[in-house]
Amino acid sequence: MADVSKQVSDSDKLRGLPVLVIDDSDIDREVMKNLLEQAGCVVHDLPSPIGATRKAREVQVKAVVVDQNLPSLDGSKLAALFRNNAGMQDIRVVLVSSAEEGGMLEIARQARADAFVAKQRLHQDLVPTLRRVLAKAR
Repeated sequence: MADVSKQVSDSDKLRGLPVLVIDDSDIDREVMKNLLEQAGCVVHDLPSPIGATRKAREVQVKAVVVDQNLPSLDGSKLAALFRNNAGMQDIRVVLVSSAEEGGMLEIARQARADAFVAKQRLHQDLVPTLRRVLAKAR
């Protein structure tokens, strides 16, 4: 019985949470959007980082899930931009990539991103990772 109530409270933590997903791959962006919406998030998405800070402010996102390998500005640079932007330091940033995990963990650390999720593990790890980084922020 305790496990069921914990699951409900975990899903409630994401209910209505505004999240921004940025990925140039329509398929990957749609997968992430669906996973997060199923968890109760209100998801906004962009195919590129252009306008990301404006969109984040406009919809008052609490988290950004961003692909590392974007053509115009990679995810780690965007994470650093959020960290250095007044009023946006509290936004949680999760980098995603299909690249090798060890190297990506170091890139995420240097960019001061909150977490990294391998694209190969989105279905298993994206929602639990978002819950974890939001819980740490409180």
